[in-house]
Order: sequence, then structure tokens, then C-alpha cells
Amino acid sequence: MATIEGKARFRIDTDNTVAGIAIMVLTTATFAASDSTVKVIGTAVPILALLWVRYLFQMIVLGVWQARLGTLKLFRTDSLKLQIVRALLLLTNSACTFAGLRHLPLPVATSLAMLAPLISTLLAALVLKDHVPRSKWAMVVLGFIGMLLVVRPGGSQFTWTVVFPIGAATTFACFQVVSSHLSRVDDAVTTNFLTALVATIVLCTLMWMDQSQMLPELALVEWKSWLLVALMATMATIGQLLMLQALRRAALSVLTPFSYSQLAFAAFFSWILFGQVPDRWMAIGMCVIAASGIGTVLMHGRKPAVLPDSTP
Repeated sequence: MATIEGKARFRIDTDNTVAGIAIMVLTTATFAASDSTVKVIGTAVPILALLWVRYLFQMIVLGVWQARLGTLKLFRTDSLKLQIVRALLLLTNSACTFAGLRHLPLPVATSLAMLAPLISTLLAALVLKDHVPRSKWAMVVLGFIGMLLVVRPGGSQFTWTVVFPIGAATTFACFQVVSSHLSRVDDAVTTNFLTALVATIVLCTLMWMDQSQMLPELALVEWKSWLLVALMATMATIGQLLMLQALRRAALSVLTPFSYSQLAFAAFFSWILFGQVPDRWMAIGMCVIAASGIGTVLMHGRKPAVLPDSTP
């Protein structure tokens, strides 16, 4: 009888893991779709307005989501300072991501933003003074080679604008460190809600300070562009909710390697929407970056539990 129960439990756990992986892949598709929408919007809408709508929408949806469950823990946190730092890091990450999407092809911006695990390794060694084994340094070098293959110094993609996705990767690496601490003390939905709340407050302040220039620019935005902004915010928030569902079914260490499927979706949307197909060297570079990131996760399982968020 115990053996039968053990087999049933193993089957249930396996089913949950498979479901979590499937949801994770779907999550990356929604994030890639959100990035693609930002790319389509281009310069039609100011970045500040894009960010404001994105985080306001997330704040409202997560607030309603938590209220629907009958809980009132949205504002309860054991570390308000870390919550504010997390929000500012993610807001900076989103700003860098949106700016990068305006200037770079979608696959290039996505690939460089995927360097976050490698930058985390560098931060651990240089800032936290952690011991980093040679095998992990090898993954860092491999990722750097992949980056060079994607941007190819001297090529058309190598411009000063690559600082935006690299900045996005750096801030996201810092964001992961802060999130790992918060995951031990605060609820995941509460953390993501507070992140959206703080980001919205900051953005409202910035828009108010810049209203003399912002309002005339917003008056020129066409209704079609506003529909795309709403679509972007919807896809990004759906990605957040899907991520939470994936984490409830499988461990983060299992799900993280599958986050690199976003590279494939980015290439697909770039082809469908913009007719841009990665050339041979860019495709190889994207694969190398994905391999280095996955290797960093799989070969060295001491990865802290984090609360992933959208790259935008």
C-alpha cells in the first residue's frame, strides 16, 4: 500500500513539474510578446508613459487578484527598505529594456539582457567576495564570447546603445539578489504588488515634474498606439501571474533554464513582425549565451530562490 501511495505521489509531483515547465515556457512567450509590442510602439509614446501604464496596470491587477483570494496582506512587509530597493531596480531594468528595444533588434536586446546570471557571478566574486569555481568562470567567459558574437564589435549592431540591454542585465542581477532575501520573509504576490506600487508612485512623481513637456507629447499620441500600450501592459502582467503559477508547481532551479526559451520567441516575433531574421553568427551567439546561462544554473545549483519579474 505504501508503495502504491509513493508511486502516486511521484506521479503527482512529476505532473506538477511538467505543468510548471509548460507554464514557464508560456511565460517567456508573453514576455517576448510584450517586448515585441514595445518595439512596435517605437517612439510613438514616451518611455515614461509606457512605464507608468505598465506598472499601474500590474498594481491594479495584482491588488484585485490578492483581494479576490480574501487576503489583506498587500501592504504587510518585514523589510520595507528592501521592497523599495527592489522596485527601483526593476523600474531601472524596465527603462533600460524599453530604451534598448527602441534602438536595437529584438533578438539582440533580448540576448544581451539574458546575461544576468553571468553578471550575478561577477557581482558575487567582485562585490560579495564569494568563492567562484573555475567551472563557473568558464561559463562567464562563454557568455562573454556569446555577447561578442551577437554584437560583433565593428559590425552594425555594435553601437553605444548596447549599454541599455547590458544595463538591464546588470540591474536584474542586483534585483535577483534583493529578491532572494525578500522571498524568505514576504509573500510573492505581496512583493510583486509592492514593487508595482512603488514604481507607480515614482513614475507619477516624474511625470508630474515633467508635465510641461510630457502633456504636449501625450496629446499627439494616436489611439492605435494607446491600444498597443494596453496590450503591452496586459501581456507583461499576464506574464507575472503565469510566473507565480509556474513557481507553485516546480522549483525555481528547474524552471530557470527554460527561461532562455524567450530567445527563441524573440527571434520568432522579430521575423513575423519586422522581417528581421538573426544571421548565422547572431544565432550562434544567442545559443552560446543560452548555454552559458543554463550551465551556470545547472552546474552550480547553489542559486538562491528569487521572485522573477518581467525583463520589461
